[in-house]
Amino acid sequence: MKIPRLTRLALTLAMICGSVAVAHAQDSDEPRAITARVHGTFVDAAGGGGVLSGDMTIVRFEVRNGAVIAIGAIAGALADSAGNVLGAVDQELALPVGSVASTCNQLRMELAATDTEVLQTLVHFDKEVAGFDSRDGTTPKALGVLCTTSRLLRDTATPDALARALNDVAVAMAVKPLR
Repeated sequence: MKIPRLTRLALTLAMICGSVAVAHAQDSDEPRAITARVHGTFVDAAGGGGVLSGDMTIVRFEVRNGAVIAIGAIAGALADSAGNVLGAVDQELALPVGSVASTCNQLRMELAATDTEVLQTLVHFDKEVAGFDSRDGTTPKALGVLCTTSRLLRDTATPDALARALNDVAVAMAVKPLR
């Protein structure tokens, strides 16, 4: 039985990313973080559609050209259209932040689509959603800063004020910034 290339590619990436997710889930000492599942596409050497699939852990926010940017580490894999894994991805990624919503228990933000180089390949990242839910466990980990962010978002926040509030959430969750 011949398995179509796209199916083989999806299965390969699922196995790679799934094993990373299982290992991550078993490590309960890992600090909570603002996370997003990221997907990207690129044209491979054969002219076919390659994919990138991974997880992004956002560690800080910056303002660039008047827009809030989420900076984080992406871990995943890059594969060509034949299903061959071209390499593991473990690098910094910057994605523009779209809308942000927060309550005292949850944070949700849209990350805009962007193009960036990964493993010397230009990859188009799709629009994604990132977030954090502090309700796991008995005591919300970032309750104070999430409530502050929620109050800030009731009004029109400046990009600088929003980036500061989001950085406060990242710090409260004890995520060490990339530098």
